[in-house]
Amino acid sequence: MWDPVRGFGQTALALKLLSYRKAVMTSRSLLFAAAFLTLSVPHTGNAQVPADLRAATRARNHAVAQADATTWDKLTTDSFIVVFPWGTMTKAQRSAQIKQQKPTTAPPVQHEQFQAVGTAFLHRYQIENGSILEVWVRDRGSWRVATVQATGLDPDSAAVHQAITAANARFIEAFKRADPATLSANYTDDAVLMPPNMPAWEGRAGISQGFTSFLAQFSLVDARLDTKDVILSGDYAIERGTYTWTLHPKTGTGGGADIVDSGKYLTVWERQEGGSWKIIRDINNADRPGAM
Repeated sequence: MWDPVRGFGQTALALKLLSYRKAVMTSRSLLFAAAFLTLSVPHTGNAQVPADLRAATRARNHAVAQADATTWDKLTTDSFIVVFPWGTMTKAQRSAQIKQQKPTTAPPVQHEQFQAVGTAFLHRYQIENGSILEVWVRDRGSWRVATVQATGLDPDSAAVHQAITAANARFIEAFKRADPATLSANYTDDAVLMPPNMPAWEGRAGISQGFTSFLAQFSLVDARLDTKDVILSGDYAIERGTYTWTLHPKTGTGGGADIVDSGKYLTVWERQEGGSWKIIRDINNADRPGAM
């Protein structure tokens, strides 16, 4: 870490910041140049792409998925900069981030294209929810990535609406079956569900416990969820809707009279790896007046 001390320490810090700023500017310039060249340089045919370059691109994507920072480091130049939609990261910063990830399966690469630019190659492709542009160069006798620009792709709104509608239908069916495991599986591990007139259910385990307790007291006779609108923002979808349901109490003489209730809800969905959607925040309240 840099130590912002007085005297020479401040000068050293300023020089380091200047060096970092120049590295970012250089990488951005390289990316801008690469983007310009993609418009004027013809795509390279599959037969013209060096086999060791293809192998290196696959190995690097696999290393990211497997949280293999050692392999990733070998395939990345020391002056590497990645430009994400939310900011830039150096090689050291990105390597540290990869080390903290959980290993997973590498998602398929789609719409892959290579372009030769002098002795370098531009590698463009789509992976999950992003569009990637990599600049590969010959460095110390092997192919390495010099810089990357990652651009997020907004999900298709119609497809998101369809996914949410299908998930809501499965939710109601699981409620009717009194299946707390399936109900809680709709939520992420760190989700928070905020039901009315009681403390929030936090985390997958807390949500499962909440549904189990609720279903021990009530059974769902019928229900309807109506999505009014969905606001999309990157990997999140904010759903606003209304509900109507009929509950049958399991306690009291004869089980008690049915309860008919209607209200509104606000649900935040998060896109998962592979493109599925799960709930990360959920809140609802009834329309009927209550005690103040």
